[in-house]
Amino acid sequence: MSYTKVNHGASYPAISTSNPANSAAGKVVLITGAGSGIGQAAATSFATADAKALILIGRRTKPLTKTAAIISQKGPGVQVRLYEADISDANALKPVMAETVSTFGQIDIVIHAAGVLPALGPISTMPVEEFWKVLEVNIKGTLNVAQSLLATDTSEKRAGSKPVLVTLNTAGMLMPPIPGMGGYVVSKAVLPKLTEYLAAENPDKLRTVTVHPGLIRTPMAVELEEAGLKLPGLGHQPRGIFLNGKFVFANWDVEELKARKTEIKNGTELSLVLSGLSGDR
Repeated sequence: MSYTKVNHGASYPAISTSNPANSAAGKVVLITGAGSGIGQAAATSFATADAKALILIGRRTKPLTKTAAIISQKGPGVQVRLYEADISDANALKPVMAETVSTFGQIDIVIHAAGVLPALGPISTMPVEEFWKVLEVNIKGTLNVAQSLLATDTSEKRAGSKPVLVTLNTAGMLMPPIPGMGGYVVSKAVLPKLTEYLAAENPDKLRTVTVHPGLIRTPMAVELEEAGLKLPGLGHQPRGIFLNGKFVFANWDVEELKARKTEIKNGTELSLVLSGLSGDR
């Protein structure tokens, strides 16, 4: 399943943190789920890319402290702030956003990596309360992150720029049903449309990109190998504006995406649509 002819299983120059074009210098990056897995890997990458500050959010302080220790080795000049917060609680997120802007003047990038995977099993027998908890975290949590970000007024300090919300998702929502994964996939299937609407309704305040990071060995996915995850690539850069509201895979070739930016930006490419309808062909 690919949009580009070339796919990558490891970092390459176009997305490498050593590429000056991918520098995060001066950027304030907020990461949810930063205590482990993809969130921790993203924090490490942005530290290597020389971010100004990394704001780490997670449900437990101890894992965040571990991530902070890694950052201090990869990017000793990066300022780090840790916040223990549950993304399903909007009241816990808004003060974090406000304090970040008060301290650093802006939020440039949000990597939303927090999420929950329910016990594997058919939806038909899954306790409704358990299923609803997944929706509370994966859907409501994403909306809380976005609304809290939008509610934080940075208009006077951003000089015309706007933050980018990068939401991690699964390719499972694009595939035929995988028995036992329904609870998780259903909760993730909502997010591309949610973020697409957020981008469409807030064109002067927000950009969004949904990213399938590939098969990453994380604590959440252990029931189901990290190969050079480098999130400081195209999505958050000004040259990636054409991906606003779109769904991309992390292993797709950046140069091919850039070459097709007009059709991606102006059409339904990389958007969630129902194909085969009259008028589609």
